[in-house]
Amino acid sequence: MKKLIFITFLLINNISFAQNKNFSVEDGLIIWRYIYEDSTSISKLKSNPRLEFKTDTTGIIKKTNFSDKMLHPIVAEFKIEVKKNKYRVSVFNTRFNEEPRIINKDGLLIQANNEYTIEQALLKRNKTLKKPSLFNNSTETLNPHLIQLFTIKNPAKNDW
Repeated sequence: MKKLIFITFLLINNISFAQNKNFSVEDGLIIWRYIYEDSTSISKLKSNPRLEFKTDTTGIIKKTNFSDKMLHPIVAEFKIEVKKNKYRVSVFNTRFNEEPRIINKDGLLIQANNEYTIEQALLKRNKTLKKPSLFNNSTETLNPHLIQLFTIKNPAKNDW
């Protein structure tokens, strides 16, 4: 029985402190990469209102929080590379935007906007990823939202 409790504890500990494999550190920057197995043209992603394309394969993710209370709204840049029947998305320069706060300083009300990069939140001084806290693993929280954001969806047929 003691062995079972110990093994269960180890499994929970390893799962809760694991970083998502789609996030990597390159030259001090955290980059999210994911490969989609889809033969559909990436031009269909241009209809996504959360994405703003600068060229056919690059652009920015507009300020969005994916309706998740665990995440602050984010803005990021992306690059899409295409091969036969698949495409790879890289997301970088990710910035989180906290809600503006009102600070009372000597009778003056000052509105403070707090924007910080994903590197400030998740990198140690030696440029490796920090271990996530038990109840807030930002990479695991952000990963499914980014996967969904860049998934090509077939538009609903509308008989207008």
